[in-house]
Amino acid sequence: MTTTGEARAAGQQRAALVASERRLFAALGLEVRERELELDGAPVPRLRVLETGEGPPIVLLHGAGVGAAIWAPLLAKLPDHHCIAVDLPGCGASPPFDFDGVDLRTHAVSLVTALLDALQLRSVALAGNSLGGTYALYLATEGDERLSHLLLLGATGAALPGGRAPLPMALMSRPRIGRLAEVLTPRMRPSLSRRFFASVVGRPAVDAAPDEMFAVVAALANISGPTFRSLMPVLFEGRHIRRHLELTDDELSTIAVPTVSSGVATTCSRTPPTAPAPRR
Repeated sequence: MTTTGEARAAGQQRAALVASERRLFAALGLEVRERELELDGAPVPRLRVLETGEGPPIVLLHGAGVGAAIWAPLLAKLPDHHCIAVDLPGCGASPPFDFDGVDLRTHAVSLVTALLDALQLRSVALAGNSLGGTYALYLATEGDERLSHLLLLGATGAALPGGRAPLPMALMSRPRIGRLAEVLTPRMRPSLSRRFFASVVGRPAVDAAPDEMFAVVAALANISGPTFRSLMPVLFEGRHIRRHLELTDDELSTIAVPTVSSGVATTCSRTPPTAPAPRR
């Protein structure tokens, strides 16, 4: 049960996030439409989405520990598409979520199916990074006829076989260490988020991003921290991805839509070996 103090703190976190997002959008010249979608038959009752542009629709699913606004620099480059960036459960301004006892594959398919139902789109490209890429792959293997293209950007999380968890994530998958990390982990600050991203994507990319980006990343990390920590034991057993989460080559070969992967190699992904080539 959430206490009054916890609800007040959550409200303050959301207000700080929204203010940081607005400064980022202004810096990028983005006009963003925000709304909450009511979901039927999903693991959560609603999700917040951020929308930009007009044209063919793209739904964007972010990775663990961040939120929809992480896509802002990309959205600024896609004015000719209707971009729909989603705050996944427990992230951004969507409702809190605890992954304890959740089957991730069932959760992902149920969630994204309900999301597409609520958006009422007949045809849509689905883009995902890290955990979002995992969700996208799970849905694609179900043969949802609304998918027109599948875009895997960077790491694709736990869906692909042969991956290993980065050491910090592996440690957090152990319940006692995860609880200790929750107590000891400091609040993310913009300066810390800048250093973290520099280690992931390189200093030139970080230097090219507006300063407002790192205030948003810090706010997102602080909001999604509890959800992120609850996810780690569901994803990993030590350094290994839980076997039932990995898609087999036979499952990957059932993906019938044009699929593009950025090809970024990480410890948690590899390019689908049997993904169809993009149409030209």
